[in-house]
Amino acid sequence: MPRLGAHLSAAGGVSRAATAAADLGCQALQVFLRAPGRWAAAALPGGEAARFLTAVRAAGLAGACFAHAPYLLNLASGDRTLRARSVAVLVAELRRADRLRMAGVVLHPGSAGAGPRPDAEARCREAITEAVERAATATTMLLVEGTAGAGGQLGRTPGELASLVEGGLREAGKVGVCLDTAHLWGAGYDLLGDGWERALAELAEHWGSAVPHLLHGNDTSVPLGSHRDRHAPPGEGRLGARFFRRVLAEGRCATLPLVLEIPPGTRNELVREALDRLRGWSPGARRGRRVSGRDRG
Repeated sequence: MPRLGAHLSAAGGVSRAATAAADLGCQALQVFLRAPGRWAAAALPGGEAARFLTAVRAAGLAGACFAHAPYLLNLASGDRTLRARSVAVLVAELRRADRLRMAGVVLHPGSAGAGPRPDAEARCREAITEAVERAATATTMLLVEGTAGAGGQLGRTPGELASLVEGGLREAGKVGVCLDTAHLWGAGYDLLGDGWERALAELAEHWGSAVPHLLHGNDTSVPLGSHRDRHAPPGEGRLGARFFRRVLAEGRCATLPLVLEIPPGTRNELVREALDRLRGWSPGARRGRRVSGRDRG
């Protein structure tokens, strides 16, 4: 079964997120290292990196902690100032994540807006190369995330994501890929049909990998191919139990970090409920437990 986890709040310090992950029984963790809607980032408090690493070791999360870059970044922008600022923040995120020994920094590549996509793709490719080169001493991998394709977003398919990254960076393990099940559905991959196999086949073709480096395991309420990005807890959207049972049972996904990106609820109770549901759908789950309406499908 995949390493199940969630995106959790780092308010009060990233070490608190690691402690919360342990309480939830997470095997993977994702956080923001700065507010997702702000450019500025406060310095890590003294001793916070050490506290985080201690909490990570205690929780068994080593090698499965990820940071998500702020949503403001647009490495494909035709605005030079915005693009330069985006690169600078991404470099800082990679360096901070490396200090925390995180496995990856997840990045939404950016949007072409109303401009020509080929030009935007070229700008994004150059910006990603610049950011990785400027953060050369960092060992944390940059993970470009697939999108639903709204508003000129780049990276709707594994092939499009690969086109945004210089081949040498992929081969050197500097840049990897994150897929999101809600985004795949929005981009037109019928995950209740052959869409999952199609996505993994394209991943193998363009990235040489059987599975992504990270999977965002989100359900969604939007129609297939709508190019809309809406997340729902597993089993509470159009994908339902059937799709997630399939992923949980796949041998090739046995060590894949799978992170939920859903509203946490009070004291993370909605995350706890969703994780328990996924564990109940795993092949090794105890037989004969009570099945709720959301478990069917």
